Amino acid sequence: MESPVAAALNLAPATRLFTFEALGTLLFAVPMLMVTTSGHPRVPEWAQLLGLALLLTMIVALMHTCRLTIAEGLRLITCGATGQGEAAARRLHQQSGAERRLGWLLVLYPAALAILLPVPDTWVRFWFWSTLLLSLSALLSLGLLLRGAGHTDCRQEGLLKATGP
Repeated sequence: MESPVAAALNLAPATRLFTFEALGTLLFAVPMLMVTTSGHPRVPEWAQLLGLALLLTMIVALMHTCRLTIAEGLRLITCGATGQGEAAARRLHQQSGAERRLGWLLVLYPAALAILLPVPDTWVRFWFWSTLLLSLSALLSLGLLLRGAGHTDCRQEGLLKATGP
């Protein structure tokens, strides 16, 4: 039986990024939720710096994953994977879905950085609710990844089985 961490390391680069992104978000949310309750007048500087460091780390990891994913897609196309039938079509569909999600993140992460930087540290309620929603989103993402439904190829696989021989 393979551990969840070992299983995550054996995934495609994009899925591995999504897994570690969700785990990092949950680890960040725990201390952040403690310091953004209504009893605090402002969010501490260390919490703000931790959030900024997490977001910048995710941007760097995203760029690295984009490079790996695009190289993997080029390898699929140039190695003749298109001629191997249904499995190749499913793999190419998964590849295009991963590239699409990564493309959206390339736009959303810098936008989130630009939006969140000017938010004052006295908006404790805003930081609490945004952290809570972010952690719920990470839990949902982890649940979908563990269940296997977080990949576009799983939906395609179900479609192929329904229309297959």
